[in-house]
Amino acid sequence: MTMRKRLSILFGLLAFCFGAVQAQTQYQNFTLGENQHLLGNSTSDTGYTSGSSANKGDVTVASYIKGSLYKKLTNCKAVGIRFCMPSNAQVKKVTLHKNSKAEIYSQVPAKITMGWNYVPFDTPQKLDATGVYISYTYVQDMMSLGIAHWPDMAEGGYWTCFEGQWFDWSQYYGAVCIQLVVEADPLPDYGLGFNSVVNNPVIQDEEGQLKVNLVSNSKKSINSFDYSLTVGETVSTGSVTLDQPLEAGLDKQTSAFVTVPAQSAYGNYASSLSITGVNGEALEAVTATKTFTLPVYTRRAGHRSVMEEYTGTACGNCPRGWYAMDYLDATYPDRFIGIALHQYNSADPMYCTRYASLGFSAAPMCKIDRKITTDPYYGTTNLGIDLDVEEQSQIAPPVDVSVSGMISDNHAKVDCTADIEFLCDVPKYTVAFVLTADSLSGEGSLWQQTNSYQIAKAGPLYVLPQMPGFAEFFSGGKYGQENVSLVFNDVMIGSSYSTSGTNATKSIGTSHKAGDKVTSTYTCNIAASAKAKAALNYDKIYVIALVLDNKGNIVNAARAKVTPIPEGISEKNLNLDLNLNHATYDLCGRPVTSAAASSAPNLLIERRADGTVRKVLTR
Repeated sequence: MTMRKRLSILFGLLAFCFGAVQAQTQYQNFTLGENQHLLGNSTSDTGYTSGSSANKGDVTVASYIKGSLYKKLTNCKAVGIRFCMPSNAQVKKVTLHKNSKAEIYSQVPAKITMGWNYVPFDTPQKLDATGVYISYTYVQDMMSLGIAHWPDMAEGGYWTCFEGQWFDWSQYYGAVCIQLVVEADPLPDYGLGFNSVVNNPVIQDEEGQLKVNLVSNSKKSINSFDYSLTVGETVSTGSVTLDQPLEAGLDKQTSAFVTVPAQSAYGNYASSLSITGVNGEALEAVTATKTFTLPVYTRRAGHRSVMEEYTGTACGNCPRGWYAMDYLDATYPDRFIGIALHQYNSADPMYCTRYASLGFSAAPMCKIDRKITTDPYYGTTNLGIDLDVEEQSQIAPPVDVSVSGMISDNHAKVDCTADIEFLCDVPKYTVAFVLTADSLSGEGSLWQQTNSYQIAKAGPLYVLPQMPGFAEFFSGGKYGQENVSLVFNDVMIGSSYSTSGTNATKSIGTSHKAGDKVTSTYTCNIAASAKAKAALNYDKIYVIALVLDNKGNIVNAARAKVTPIPEGISEKNLNLDLNLNHATYDLCGRPVTSAAASSAPNLLIERRADGTVRKVLTR
């Protein structure tokens, strides 16, 4: 058994929750001093999960702190390390490391207890400008649960070192519960700036909203800010009151919305946004300015957000992805499209590799519109994947798209057609087609989903308020078994991608103008395994069209139930021009040119000179 598998088995599913913060600088067993700041993947007494290393002996557990978090501070020095232990264990030292992981300084703790501990340094330490690692080294006896961590992913958030060998577990288990305490010169009264400006498109002749992600490094709390917005030649000013005030301190973050005046013409506008005042006080100098391009579209189309989930029946944590997908299908039937990629374990009856190479490294994991990579249950905020789907679906798309599909008589192929209208001028776009199936299930152990949650009891870490049904996977629940029989939906069973990840559809042009309409077609093979094909309900197969921009992001998508190719076609149900001696039409009864009729593949309707009508599949 590999080290990774052993560690996966040993990781417990116990939840620990601590009381709320009593005051702004008061934490469990620790008071943050004046001009001191906590740095880490979480800077509060939050709930966490626990696990243990598979190695017996001295284990070092570390987390990475980006230099960008403290470069804003003047004369910044590290003064201690704070970490959480889920059980009593012997901790030998806490250590500050360079970006190379070489040790800068170590401190032996006087006493360690279960819960949060603070170990002050005897001597303040300078920080590596490129980033540092912070760690504690404890004695692992193979029985104690010695590592506390948050489940949300963070770059370099979870490292272990045993006998000089470092390994990054961040992509599997999130981030270690460890924090660096630093001290620096006092912050300015108001140090408000932009993390980013999300240039969500607006619609021609409509007032819009611009989302701004704010960051504050301020001595005082912030309730509002004044701004100046330039869009093309138009300048507007205003004030925004925050939903919740930003607390005083380092790296306090929130989001807000700035009103965009209506623009009379579509296009891409050079724009800039500046913060000119805070809490009603004008700034002496404007230091927070963001420049960006604001797209203005001709009209608003429905945006269906796509979640591609990496999963498999042997993945013990994947029930949370299964449940979240089911929840999203029910909650956003017109704004959400799910694609379950059963690629985690090859013994999975639904295993299918005919798809894009999306770079997933752990399960469950998902991409939303190929822009966001996150957990398919918790999402980017750790408060629920529905928040990400909701936000993405609100973004106006640059194209409107519809799709249809007809399955062959022997159920081997699906002829896919996507109709696309462009709502702005864009460079080269492409289309990918995907086939999914609902209601898949089967007999035998291979069809059963492994469920690591069956040993856990419901707790606030796992069950989000809007998704309480996930508790059914816990001990005593409907699905509270180690291996559980489920009905699987949104299962990918074929696509226009090859097994190497190459998309085989033809290009839909090198550039497009607003108002352009194009049609893209492709014949998808049903690539499911023999076991999955035997379980298919051919009344619950769907075709999905993904419209991709030149960066590979999904800008919009459509989904439709696949229908069978009709056995016969009569003139009674077609609106054809019978004055023509010989003509070819698409499935909507629109005339098709001979050049288009010869393109491959496509399902067309041909009316012959003798008045008979037949279906024609061009290839």
